[in-house]
Amino acid sequence: MRNQAQIKAAIASLRNNTDNAGQAKRPLYKLALTLTISTLALWATDAWAKTDAAWNFTGSMSVGRFSFTATLLQNGKVLVAGGAIPGNLTTNTAELYDPATGTFIATGSMHQARLGFSATRLQNGKVLVAGGGNDTQVALKTAELYDPATGTWSTTGNMKEGRQQHSAVLLNDGTVLVTGGNIDRTPCTTAVCVNTIAESELYNPSTGQWQKVGDMTIPRSFFTTTLLTTGKVLAVGGRIHTGPDYFDYHAIAWADLYDRTTKKWTTTGTMSISREDQSVVLLANGQLLVMGGTTVDFNGVTVASAELYDPATETWTITGTMLQGRERFTATLLQNGQVLVAGGDYFDGVNAGVLTACELYDPTLSTWSATASMNTPRFGAKAVLLRNQQVLEVGGETDFTDTPTASAELYTP
Repeated sequence: MRNQAQIKAAIASLRNNTDNAGQAKRPLYKLALTLTISTLALWATDAWAKTDAAWNFTGSMSVGRFSFTATLLQNGKVLVAGGAIPGNLTTNTAELYDPATGTFIATGSMHQARLGFSATRLQNGKVLVAGGGNDTQVALKTAELYDPATGTWSTTGNMKEGRQQHSAVLLNDGTVLVTGGNIDRTPCTTAVCVNTIAESELYNPSTGQWQKVGDMTIPRSFFTTTLLTTGKVLAVGGRIHTGPDYFDYHAIAWADLYDRTTKKWTTTGTMSISREDQSVVLLANGQLLVMGGTTVDFNGVTVASAELYDPATETWTITGTMLQGRERFTATLLQNGQVLVAGGDYFDGVNAGVLTACELYDPTLSTWSATASMNTPRFGAKAVLLRNQQVLEVGGETDFTDTPTASAELYTP
């Protein structure tokens, strides 16, 4: 087992190079090319002309957060919890955003500080958080429940396997499927040692216990899982660590399907390119839109391409390309069926920057168009569609200085 100094070194690397559920920052010193860091607004061209939509600042969180979670509660408020905060610290604090007042207020703190964890709203309205890492442990097994009625957290059963940068999804029967992620590699001869896993577990809210189920066909972290209209779960993209250093990894093009009846994963169609730090949205027609991210391996360029997965045929088709390549951005399904993409960061092989630019995907036309730009560039933020159909964009980082922002904005279509 690592000593505490080794654990802190590993978590420092994780904290300094990840967002949520995380997505890893590309450390600039690792790049062979000289990067020009720039905030990209893109409103100077006709393609990025303003629209009637608008972004406006709303209340700020009490502290900047990165690699945190944001969850819409049944009462319409938004719970933000944990993450990395200024000063290279991991926090256990949580806050509530009230759309009626446009302000954040403190709520109960988690029992453990954590970043790179998952948060899932259960059918009973409580929020399950699981795993992550902090200043003393790289991969937590612990899980907690937030009760909106009392504003407090309570512990629940531990996972079988500690993990961070995993994925979690609520199934139709009310259980939660947690899969993949990174854990410690043992034995470990360096301060930063990561192992990517394929293991999956089911959380039963009725018993508060976890059950091991089938493994994915390939280990992955920094990926997405989505409950399809068929009731199956699609795991897409991500990365697999291949060496002792945190930055020894490959992006993944393969996708897996989880069947709740058999509790097993099987392979399905493969994307046209490998992607990690991508975003996905389940469209109203039941297809899954996958867009952006970084391709090939570490130091790969960010891409603007997008593709659609059809659960009926288990195949992928290319769709319209975004106006800007980006990673670690947010993607939100709007009430009108369009998809709002906001912010993120990019690397084009020469330059890197953080984006304010936003765009809309129209599923009926398979095309992208510009919409209003955010007031603040940000990557690793969280986006939540509110009941009033505005989109709350909160937190993340505005540059590559490891200083999370507390600011938040509202998008009005």
